[in-house]
Amino acid sequence: MTPPRSSLAEVATSALERLRDAIDARSLDTPVTRSSLTGFGIRNQLDALTGALQGHSRLACLAILDAALAERAKLTRPAPELVWTGPEGHGATARDTAIVLRELFESARDHVILAGYSFTHARNVLAPLHATMKTHGVRATFFVDITQPKVAADPPERHADEALADFLDENWPFGAPYPELYYDKRAIVPPPPYSILHAKCVVVDGRRAFVSSANFTKQGQERNIEVGVLLQDPAFARHLAQQWMSLVNGGFAVRGRG
Repeated sequence: MTPPRSSLAEVATSALERLRDAIDARSLDTPVTRSSLTGFGIRNQLDALTGALQGHSRLACLAILDAALAERAKLTRPAPELVWTGPEGHGATARDTAIVLRELFESARDHVILAGYSFTHARNVLAPLHATMKTHGVRATFFVDITQPKVAADPPERHADEALADFLDENWPFGAPYPELYYDKRAIVPPPPYSILHAKCVVVDGRRAFVSSANFTKQGQERNIEVGVLLQDPAFARHLAQQWMSLVNGGFAVRGRG
């Protein structure tokens, strides 16, 4: 019977990380050999490592090790969590929308990106975020929907500034620090075409992301039937944050004066 072939799955993650760092820093020459690995201090799983890396260039070895480590990171990443507003039947295991949102705001330490469609009476929803901003110096960037005007304003930006001032009056009575407010540039002129910012999501510190059907309202947080997902996934969170900030960098989302 042919013995099973060794693979990188048998090698400890810490060993792969040390090996990758050594090759990257050129403290371990490539192509790697059994003797060079032994000299580096690796005694176990030599067959697996030489089978995967022997004969390859430095860049190829780095690519192989990065791919192996990335796959392991996926396996150790926390699973998505179901988040829910509304009644629940027997055996339901979802987390509560209002509780998840509060925990996200309270745990922030750097930057919160928030996008929402409706913020009716959102003072209680946003209060924990303001407290965190004040206590920990957290920055907040909001992307909010503004209703397109029926008649064009002169200049058009005046419509957005007035709408955002109303937003702060109704939903941010706390005073400084204030969030940076952005709006869809297309929304400052009368329709058609129509433009609505309908997304509802939060990104915290580029590490956690919450995407939900729930608006930032008492109804959405406590009474409607709403569903969302909480992802403890830095790669996805950074991608979502980058997606929003690309609108700013591309001039599609404009900062209002509120």
